[in-house]
Amino acid sequence: MEVIKPLMGVYNMFDRMKKNDQQCPHIVSRLEALQKLVAFVQERQSGQLSEDVSKALEKLNAILVSANELLTNFSKKYPVTQMYKSSDYKSEFDNLNKSLTDAFVTLSGALHVHQERKLDEQEDKLAEQTRKLNEQEVKLAEQEDILQRVESKLAYETRAYYCVLQ
Repeated sequence: MEVIKPLMGVYNMFDRMKKNDQQCPHIVSRLEALQKLVAFVQERQSGQLSEDVSKALEKLNAILVSANELLTNFSKKYPVTQMYKSSDYKSEFDNLNKSLTDAFVTLSGALHVHQERKLDEQEDKLAEQTRKLNEQEVKLAEQEDILQRVESKLAYETRAYYCVLQ
């Protein structure tokens, strides 16, 4: 899923609107955090994402498309020089900020659960390998015992054969 492209589009729009700190006080920092998180997910986990993480990314993508529409409408209605004077979009930007925060928390939680599952799988594999190693050690000990008995028997028979020859 391509989330970085809409994320960067929205981020770039907000970056151009830096004068409008009253309308979008935390949105840029939220977008930066989301961008880092999404980049991490796509870089490290591509192709092996859990359903929860995929759903969180889809939700984030929908929010970003909505944010892009909001920003497009906002920038058409208010020129850059007058953005800080507008208050029509205040509640929409507040809702966007809440949605981005929610998406960040959801994605972070989904990633945490995904990582926890992977850790559990790794621990199960490790336990299975430890069990197999223990079985191999027991078999090796049995083989060493058998070999020792065969060597002992062979040494006894060799001595007996040597005695017979003399």
